[in-house]
Amino acid sequence: MYFVLLFVLAWLWFFFKADKSRLRELFGAAVFASFLGLLTDLIMIHHKLWGYHGLPQPSYTIPLLLDFSVYPIVAYMFIQNLPTAWWDILKRTLFWTCFAGILEFITVKTSHMQYFQWWNIWLSLGSDIIIFLSIAGVYRFYRPAYVPSIRNSRL
Repeated sequence: MYFVLLFVLAWLWFFFKADKSRLRELFGAAVFASFLGLLTDLIMIHHKLWGYHGLPQPSYTIPLLLDFSVYPIVAYMFIQNLPTAWWDILKRTLFWTCFAGILEFITVKTSHMQYFQWWNIWLSLGSDIIIFLSIAGVYRFYRPAYVPSIRNSRL
């Protein structure tokens, strides 16, 4: 039930707070985040570093709920007010990493997620920093195709 609640809350957050007028521009970041989520889920099939609890088929349903709700929506919200300077992007990344870390900490403490082998919260936080920076990098790469003023200034 916990992950279904996260799914619903994520979509409500998107519905009320997302700048939907920029959907075409920001959609790529959301798809990239979903792709990263699916990729890590495939890796977890072979290298069980963490697992989920709480639904009848947690090995499939929970990752798919996250891959198509929380991950793309967080990426969308992260990108929609992305600053232009990399130093400011790094500060924003650290803030959002703290947000993701708190959510993961709650998920682990409520026993809806469990770490295996050598994985821990610190590795998750380091991974989140890399993920957020890669989302920002991908967005900054393709953004000129959607924002005419940027496209014309680079020509």
